[in-house]
Amino acid sequence: MDPGLHVKQAINHLNKIVQYVPFVVEDGDDGPTATVALTPEDWGVVADALFHMDTPKEVFPDSIADYRMDNATGTIRLDLQDGTAVTVEAG
Repeated sequence: MDPGLHVKQAINHLNKIVQYVPFVVEDGDDGPTATVALTPEDWGVVADALFHMDTPKEVFPDSIADYRMDNATGTIRLDLQDGTAVTVEAG
């Protein structure tokens, strides 16, 4: 798949999140956790690509094992290959 500009921008944001996580990771009861905030616009771009554009998982960074939306908190949860749980919030 050749991702369009919107998806390419989301991939760029996801790569930056993954690179930033080591600086903010904390030890939690269930393993390492991190919280990262994006601007509301950037958060929307990532949410669109992950959940609304039928983008195949293969185009996202390999370091992301799984992802889901937490509708109760309005955040995106990324599970990284290394076991880190990342909360991505709009802020």
